[in-house]
Amino acid sequence: MTKQVYSVGEVTHFIKHLLESNPNLRGVEVAGEVSNITYHRSGHVYFSIKDSEANLSCVMFRGHAQYAPKMANGDKVVLKGNMSVYAPRGNYQLMVTAAKKQGLGDLYQRFIQLKEKLNQEGLFDPSRKKNIPTIPNRIVVITSATGAAVRDILQTLKRRYNRGEVILIPTVVQGIQGSSSIQKSLREAEKLAPDVIILARGGGSMEDLWNFNEEEVARTLADISLPVVTGVGHETDVTIVDFVADLRTSTPTAAAEAVAPDLNSILHTVNEYEVQLKRSLQYFIDFKRQVLDDYESRLTERVQGTLRQKKHEVELLHTQLEALDIRKALKQGYTLTLKDGIILSDMTSLKEGDEIETIFAKGKTRAKINQIDIEDE
Repeated sequence: MTKQVYSVGEVTHFIKHLLESNPNLRGVEVAGEVSNITYHRSGHVYFSIKDSEANLSCVMFRGHAQYAPKMANGDKVVLKGNMSVYAPRGNYQLMVTAAKKQGLGDLYQRFIQLKEKLNQEGLFDPSRKKNIPTIPNRIVVITSATGAAVRDILQTLKRRYNRGEVILIPTVVQGIQGSSSIQKSLREAEKLAPDVIILARGGGSMEDLWNFNEEEVARTLADISLPVVTGVGHETDVTIVDFVADLRTSTPTAAAEAVAPDLNSILHTVNEYEVQLKRSLQYFIDFKRQVLDDYESRLTERVQGTLRQKKHEVELLHTQLEALDIRKALKQGYTLTLKDGIILSDMTSLKEGDEIETIFAKGKTRAKINQIDIEDE
């Protein structure tokens, strides 16, 4: 006899019917620790609860979520609801109708305790933070060699910067080997002497990210002498290494953006500076030209004033010279008498027989002294 072959959907719906029709699984109460919670914009809440043995997917629709207390990863809760199956993924889940918080989960308590301990030791002190270089020449990336995180980081670095050297150190970032792998990669990165280090991984539950909450990892990071930027998980995820790092970003992509300047933005800024510099230089030249023009005007005015003064003095001297011009006296009928080329002002130097020369306004004569008559004054 041939057995009937069922489709995946038929089997899934059969299991769904078994769960939903079981009276023990209707209105069931389950205690556990909240993990990987997401408050969707629709108002629905998606999360898991777990204990040391298992993990149970949960969904609480908007109608119930609006009356439930606000939950966060690590909260201990008691949930009430009905077991069902989400057929598209074939996952069984608890459809929560009510929730009651009991306290913090074990992992979250460990997180809080370690955070307080390291904070008191000064590992989170702002004075310890190192500056992130503006234009790095060498960048070391510590993350898994596979997955979305490394792809997002490398693509972002290439798109924004595409300069310098990028070195990837493949690292185990989850599981029992994660802690030692991260510590080893941090020490290896320091030996490469980069300008900056990116420590990153993609999102996940608190358990998935727990390697970044390990005390040994935090202390190793604190000992690193180079600036470290973290990008662990999603925006809402916060780990211990985020507090120790020199800069915490919300995602691996954000870490790459924080490390790599936008080259196009830099070039645009440089062009703006160039325009401003040219404008300032032209302003300086125009100003100096104006100063020179002012000096030229002052000098020209001063020279012209000096020339006018000297011209006036020359004219005055010319007038004085004209007043002393003997030719004017000669034209009025006066004469000049010379002996041996010397003008005579009186007769005391003359004697009979001397030759004299008399100059008129027009012409001159020569004569010999025959007689000298000297009159008393």
